[in-house]
Amino acid sequence: MKSNIVVFGGVHIDIWADYDASCKNNLDQIGNLLYSIGGTGYNIAYLLSKHGVKTTFFSILNANSYNTIWIKRELASTKIKTIFQIEKNTFVENGFVAIRNNGILERAITSSYLSKAELDVKKIEKALGTCNLAVIDCNFETHQIFTIVQACLRKNLKICFAATSDSKVRRIIPILDNVHINAVVMNEIEAMKFFQTDNVDSVTPDQISKNLDYCIVTLAERGHYIFHNGERQHYPAPNVAEVVSSSGCGDALFSAVAKTISEENFSVVKCNARIYKYVGESLTQNTTYLKPTKRKVPRKIVFFWGVVVSACIMAIALSFILKQFELGMIFTIIGTIFAFAQSIRSEIRD
Repeated sequence: MKSNIVVFGGVHIDIWADYDASCKNNLDQIGNLLYSIGGTGYNIAYLLSKHGVKTTFFSILNANSYNTIWIKRELASTKIKTIFQIEKNTFVENGFVAIRNNGILERAITSSYLSKAELDVKKIEKALGTCNLAVIDCNFETHQIFTIVQACLRKNLKICFAATSDSKVRRIIPILDNVHINAVVMNEIEAMKFFQTDNVDSVTPDQISKNLDYCIVTLAERGHYIFHNGERQHYPAPNVAEVVSSSGCGDALFSAVAKTISEENFSVVKCNARIYKYVGESLTQNTTYLKPTKRKVPRKIVFFWGVVVSACIMAIALSFILKQFELGMIFTIIGTIFAFAQSIRSEIRD
């Protein structure tokens, strides 16, 4: 079965602030800034598409945010099919700011309005299309996740959850109490919060919900656990000659898991091979996400103004043919055409 995955989750602007350990105790820490499009949902959708998976991405954008223009422009240059729910209400700005010491994440601030919107069920059903697996990140509140899950169940889709953060991971507990889920992926800190423990190594297979097929817990440089069928197996991290940054490795691992589960016969061996490949790639680059590009004029805008200019030329030519060439009349006709064009221009802008 060919993978066809829909991802429900967040997308926003990432700001990565890197500083050197030599100025760790300074209030003003000299460093470098990296900007990119990010968000758990987007990162996963981008990585899936990058590895040849037909991917649809559903998210919520703020109509009143400049970031929305940037995000839509960047996603238009990918192979990801996007379905956005545009909210006109004024919410806080969407974004993620991370502080890193030599590439290692120390702390972060996330601002999201994803959980504040009422989901459009028709758009959700449109996003599902002919997909065979749905990925849902925990930026959505529990009641929103239920709405998405119910739509997935009507389509008989496989379902995977991305924990997103330690402050949001427990949102899926009510779902697991009622619905069969194919996989949940969380990191060590999220797992400690989820299982209410100070040591993730103490988590036993009998603590895993009977409604969950696979629970994958990432352990940074120690690798990852896979809980399945009442067993816990440990797998080492991939060997990389030089680690540039560990940021994004969790999303890379999740993408490998989601792609393998979307296929007809899940294999732990195949899954781990993909994990080592995807995570290894992520470890050797600053960021796995898109960087800003120069704005391209959309073809529909070029076509639109081409039609406007053609209409002006035709009006002038017609006046000559009818032998009614009057300068005042020509300016009036051209002015009317451009006024009409201006009135509808905003409707077709990207």
